[in-house]
Amino acid sequence: MTSGQASGAATGIQRDETGRRAVRRRALKLGGLLAALVLPAASGCGIQPTGITSLGPAPAVSGGAAQRALAQQVGSSQYVLFFYQDGRLTPTYRNSDSTTNEETVLGAMLQGPTKEEAAQGMSTALPTGLIAVPRASGQADAYMVTQPLTTKAKAQFLCTMQYWDQSISVGIQIKGAEKPTWNACADMVDYYVPMPGDGSAVGVVPSG
Repeated sequence: MTSGQASGAATGIQRDETGRRAVRRRALKLGGLLAALVLPAASGCGIQPTGITSLGPAPAVSGGAAQRALAQQVGSSQYVLFFYQDGRLTPTYRNSDSTTNEETVLGAMLQGPTKEEAAQGMSTALPTGLIAVPRASGQADAYMVTQPLTTKAKAQFLCTMQYWDQSISVGIQIKGAEKPTWNACADMVDYYVPMPGDGSAVGVVPSG
């Protein structure tokens, strides 16, 4: 290679290197420009460019959901009764000295609210002197009653015993009838009543 050729080759290499540096500088400038444009836009949209944002605690359960959650905490020595408060069936929680059974719940419902519950505005729609016996016509979750029940009394009876039985429906057989009539709590009320499961109730408005 002559000196002229060597000089030309060196000049070509130098030009290529200079071109590469220029391209890198332009790329860096372009990258900086894009970052400057993107970050303010992201911030304006509520996106944090760095760090972790705390969202705070989860919202507390309220209303019917809270009532339902409370209703499902009942243990083996505790049980639920329904009485009327401000015109609506409302759960009240009783404690038993021993393991609760069907007769415990049935007897407590027929006796009505305690003094403390009555002081809170709770009342019963069940008639005085009503007697109810389990297993009407030999069927589980069915009850023989000695008196006809008003719509409100029937709703109270059904909701209380369905909650205890955790059944789809409850049978009520008036003494002298051939067989029980089966209904669910949801058939008798047009408002939420907590039940094991979803418990939503929309149906006939209690009257009478």
